[in-house]
Amino acid sequence: MRRWKRAAEGGITIYCALAMAALLPLVLGAIVSVKVSAGRMQAANSVDQAMFSLFAHYDRQLARDYGLYFLNAGSEGSDVDLYSVVSFIEEAMDYVLNPKKGRLLAGGQNLLHLERESCAVTSYTLATDAGGIPFEAQASLAMQQTAVIESISALREKLSTREKTEQQGQAILDGLEDADYGDVEAAAEAAAEERAEEGAEEGAGEEERPEVPEGFVNPLPVLYGLYRQKVMDLVVPGPVSQQTVDKSTLVTGRRLSTGLGTIDATGAAAGFDNLYYMAWIIDHFSTYVEPAADGGLAYEMEYLLKGKASDAENLKAVVGDLMKARQAINMLCLATDEEKGTELSLLSFFIASAMGIPPLEPIIKTVFTALWSYAESLVDVRALLEGKKVALVKDKESWQTDPEDLAGNGGDIAALTRDIPGGTSYSEYLGTFIYALHRYTLTPRAMDMVELRVRLSGREDFRLDACINSLETETEIRAERRVTFPVTKELSYADL
Repeated sequence: MRRWKRAAEGGITIYCALAMAALLPLVLGAIVSVKVSAGRMQAANSVDQAMFSLFAHYDRQLARDYGLYFLNAGSEGSDVDLYSVVSFIEEAMDYVLNPKKGRLLAGGQNLLHLERESCAVTSYTLATDAGGIPFEAQASLAMQQTAVIESISALREKLSTREKTEQQGQAILDGLEDADYGDVEAAAEAAAEERAEEGAEEGAGEEERPEVPEGFVNPLPVLYGLYRQKVMDLVVPGPVSQQTVDKSTLVTGRRLSTGLGTIDATGAAAGFDNLYYMAWIIDHFSTYVEPAADGGLAYEMEYLLKGKASDAENLKAVVGDLMKARQAINMLCLATDEEKGTELSLLSFFIASAMGIPPLEPIIKTVFTALWSYAESLVDVRALLEGKKVALVKDKESWQTDPEDLAGNGGDIAALTRDIPGGTSYSEYLGTFIYALHRYTLTPRAMDMVELRVRLSGREDFRLDACINSLETETEIRAERRVTFPVTKELSYADL
């Protein structure tokens, strides 16, 4: 009996041993499988953390001054330094893959055996790629996050009103008959000589002419005098910056580095809104009214419009555009406002009578209309450059000039400028011009000014074509010394 019992006990032991021998590989295999699966997740987590850590090193100055988030990967003015980028990612990954890394005394327990085998950047886009689409998309997004909707709606309304009004006024200007003050003056002199000859021959003296109000001063000579003067001398209230810039060192003047791989830079355009982009430009770039004072170009918005290498050239060209736009708008007011039309006809009659050529009243009216709208435009542009606001569309309340007053003060337009409540400022007016520029002209110039401003802060080697907007990496990680698997990660500042 005892012998049987001992034999039975021995059989159970052998059975359990054999069962454990069969089950142990399954258990160990399950443990390894779980550790590999956990390692896969940890590896992906390490790549995520490394990428987010890398993108957290965005250029602080661009973010602070312009609301733009790019990773400055340039090295002393060179192209993108991918070696430093990969080294940073690998270093950041290792802290997750190996919890003991960097711990001199007590270290974390590494339950997962993970080893980084390789890491490489396979694709990246730069701020300047695709004509600067990542740059302008970020600018638009920055303004969408901060701008008041009412202000954007007001800009949209001003833009639409300016374009429509200018087209109507320009059509009227184009329809005016060719007439010149010199022809009118010559006709008046000829008429005076003819009257003098007739009076000498017949002894009849001067013929009776329509009555002109006592004290009436013919404004045409003064208006024509304004027309013949240099516009800049009349409308610019102060000194003009003589700053210049070497464009060959900026985005528009040098050959740019480009991104790599399959990331589509045009995808950034999904966040782009031209109106918000215009508002961002108005908010971040200087003008004649509020010039930049730290070197470089003082009038940045004027540069965006004209792209010339000096402040003086850019301002002169912008003033010419403003004069053309304002004259069209002022001509529309003279042609459509009933009260102004009556005043125009009456003054033309008085001028024709005072000059002794009543039959030429229609021609005088044409000349007078053109010169009056021109003088009003001079006052408008002068007001804008003084930091005042002007009415986008004129009416009798916002009209600023009176021909008789101009004749009385000798054409002093500076005395006539007013700040019109609810009007359009100089920077807003330039913004409406900027809206019409093609993005392939506007955006590179905007990048010029951003790059120049950063360099003037002491970072002479700064380049926007070394600033990364999106990045893709491929990493191979070995788990438990058994399985190697790839981890692909793509990240863009638009995702953050």
